[in-house]
Amino acid sequence: MSTHRGSTTCFNWSWADGNTTATIYYHNTCSTTKHLCVWWKDGQENNMHRITAAGDAKGHLKEPGTIKSQDIEDC
Repeated sequence: MSTHRGSTTCFNWSWADGNTTATIYYHNTCSTTKHLCVWWKDGQENNMHRITAAGDAKGHLKEPGTIKSQDIEDC
């Protein structure tokens, strides 16, 4: 299992490969509420999840499938 890390303008994030699910951990480093868009691939289906986080908030989101690491961005 490998861990992936990255950042955008207002977020630091990390996630690890899983067998059937993936969990992304995030931290909004800005002082205001921001959004992070994350794409998951579950079988043949791609789904976008929009995470809303208050300023300086930390959290996580767990979903079935795998995260498409090239498709994590502020939105």
